[in-house]
Amino acid sequence: MSGLPVEWVIIVYYGSSAHRATYGRLGGTKYTKDYIQLYRTKPFLDSITKVFPALSPNASPVPLTYKWPGGQTTGSLVFRSADRPHLKWETIHGAPAAWRMTPSPSPSTAETIPGDPTLVSDVLADGELGKISGKGAGQPYLVGVKLKGEDGVLHLRTYLENPGAAFSWAGTNFLPRDVNDLLPNLSANKALAWSNFESQGVLPAGEVLSALWQLSSSDDPVKAIEKLTPALANSIVGYLKDPARGLFFDPAKSHDAWSQAPVLPAETERKSDLLLSLLESQLSAQHSDDLYDEDLVVSPEVVDAFNQQMQQNNYEVPDSLATVKVRGSAQKAFSDAVKKNYEYKCAVTGIKTRSFLVASHIVPWSQDSTIRLDPANGICLSLLIDRAFENGYLLVNDDLTIRVDRDRIGSDVALRESLMPYDTKPIRAPIAHVPEASYLQRRRQLVGSED
Repeated sequence: MSGLPVEWVIIVYYGSSAHRATYGRLGGTKYTKDYIQLYRTKPFLDSITKVFPALSPNASPVPLTYKWPGGQTTGSLVFRSADRPHLKWETIHGAPAAWRMTPSPSPSTAETIPGDPTLVSDVLADGELGKISGKGAGQPYLVGVKLKGEDGVLHLRTYLENPGAAFSWAGTNFLPRDVNDLLPNLSANKALAWSNFESQGVLPAGEVLSALWQLSSSDDPVKAIEKLTPALANSIVGYLKDPARGLFFDPAKSHDAWSQAPVLPAETERKSDLLLSLLESQLSAQHSDDLYDEDLVVSPEVVDAFNQQMQQNNYEVPDSLATVKVRGSAQKAFSDAVKKNYEYKCAVTGIKTRSFLVASHIVPWSQDSTIRLDPANGICLSLLIDRAFENGYLLVNDDLTIRVDRDRIGSDVALRESLMPYDTKPIRAPIAHVPEASYLQRRRQLVGSED
């Protein structure tokens, strides 16, 4: 997964209070918390309610999912705990692993802080806090990251200030400057720092930036655009429609998850509107290609949001939201639904090898934003059949029988022999979402083969 825009960051100094909260309940008087206590000052409350607007004195706790690479756990953000807000976790599960100790932390473990997490007395557990620096881990900081568009999710990491060589993989040098600048203000007596960020947009891949630079410096950008693959052209359009600004974070990565939005060269910035217009003109002249769309970048969080939307029979993806990541994620949600509907078999040939299957839109993506996610607007097809359907060589009638366009095939004997066995045969029946007759009519009109 590529980086997503950062909305809010919280940092907790790992002193005795944080240690006793995250170590675990020992039944004594010190190790009884299952939360990190926050501030009740107006600046902090203004900051946190900006990104968690449901948080208020009279509201129920805001459910949270704490995430880190390879794991997650549930918790909540509570307005009051002894008159203070706090980040809570389920007592039965203990603190999130990303904020806990382990005897031998490494880049492959969820934990970062070295220590024995199994001790059963306050005195021994306190002693583990004092050993951290001597083990070469320096001073730990617990970090939580709220990403734009991810309601109820906090990504957790632990970073180490001035670690030895054995812990350099978790050093605070991985933090971006705007986050690192918060650390000098923290101590055992002032254990909390935070910051809101106005990040936004689509973080471009290196090939997108390289292609943009070449397009902006080309004497003939139209010809240069024609040489781009559809997938790359779509990625550039997605970026130009919603260019990255500010700080980004990749949930799939560990301590090296941060990146800053790139600054475009002045010439590229100046020509961005022209290039966007030329690219969109080029793409609009082509049919939407589901095979290419299935290779576009995907955000699991956006896919989940589309799946929930589809469960409510809302199949629209507005053009205003159709960045390349949204389009790839929409195709992923649509593709999963369509292929499942046909039991992961081609509706014409019966092929079931998944790498040969495509969720083909009946009415193309470019033609109607309101049905882009509708499973009844899709048929699971194998690669050759998808190409034939896309280009009008093979059609589906309203009664779901197949019609092969012999005139369009012409003299291509091999193609005719591949397609004709399916002529007049019905497509395989889906589990639930039968293709809409009106969609099939629109497809036949688009390819110019309506009877």
